[in-house]
Amino acid sequence: MKADRQKGAQAWRRLLLLLLLAAFAWLGLTRRAVVIATLSTLARGQWQWVTLALLLQVLFYLLYAGLYQAAFSAVDIKARLLRLLPLLFSSVFINTVAPSLGASGAVLFVEDAASHGESPARAAAAMVLVPVADATAFSVLLVAGMAYLFYQRSLHAYEVASAVILLLLNLGLTLLLLLGLSRPGALQSLLHWLQQTVNTAWQRLRHRPLLAQGWAERNASDFARAAQAIRDNGRSLLRALGLAGAANLANLASLYALFLAFHQPVAFGVLVAGFAIGVALSLVAITPQGVGVVEGGMALAYTSLGIPGPVAAAVVLGFRGLNVGLPVLAGFLLLRRNRLFARRR
Repeated sequence: MKADRQKGAQAWRRLLLLLLLAAFAWLGLTRRAVVIATLSTLARGQWQWVTLALLLQVLFYLLYAGLYQAAFSAVDIKARLLRLLPLLFSSVFINTVAPSLGASGAVLFVEDAASHGESPARAAAAMVLVPVADATAFSVLLVAGMAYLFYQRSLHAYEVASAVILLLLNLGLTLLLLLGLSRPGALQSLLHWLQQTVNTAWQRLRHRPLLAQGWAERNASDFARAAQAIRDNGRSLLRALGLAGAANLANLASLYALFLAFHQPVAFGVLVAGFAIGVALSLVAITPQGVGVVEGGMALAYTSLGIPGPVAAAVVLGFRGLNVGLPVLAGFLLLRRNRLFARRR
């Protein structure tokens, strides 16, 4: 029976990998013109500043991997930075081909932690802490950007809606952590409802429950202890917030370097406003990583603030290529190294 389950799990992993490979091929075919336009755009920029923008993107992802490390540390899970960096790129790839508000990529981190003998519930709590820390640090830039757009009378309804949705998502994740900290019984009831819903749907396909009896109680207990650990590990929590803020600043500096690459002076308020709109749209858009929506929204924001249209389009296209395009490619190349697909036991 156990051997049959192992064979079934391996078959599901192979099928999932094939589906992801097919999704990557489809993405490459449908976005081929965008890739060519991005490379052509970056080639027209001053190479010194384009190189600096690329290096700042490397720094951004190193800092973001450090954010995951700090989040794991906050729930008493040890993880090396070099182990988390490939997972981060793979999560960017999976979130692009299978968009789900970041949940698809988070599975990689939880699975990797579980394969190292750590509690999946604690790892899940860390996955909740990462976007909370990121959104909290980014909120400073978001509020500044929105205030500048309002002052310039260039604030649009979709920009306000994106900001509100982002803040509500952050509030919901924060409440989930607080629920585990102060109301573990309510969290257990929520997970019990989730267990019943999942098992009811799964039994229609496989005629047996997917989540074993006691899953809700066990995971609610682990998650509550993880939330308690986050509260007690104040230093790790502050480190996570600091790394999230530094990562956002590195991302912003990379965008500024691209403006310089195209010989376009830009005021700090204008830079922050367009950047804030882009990040907010990328988090709430229904398209993979906000493809199409973010480029249009950022270019429109910069154009409305006085940046020439062709320059705004070139800068935004180049920035998205460095910030999303290259990491997606890196994530695809690193995917087979992930334990979810490489593991045989």
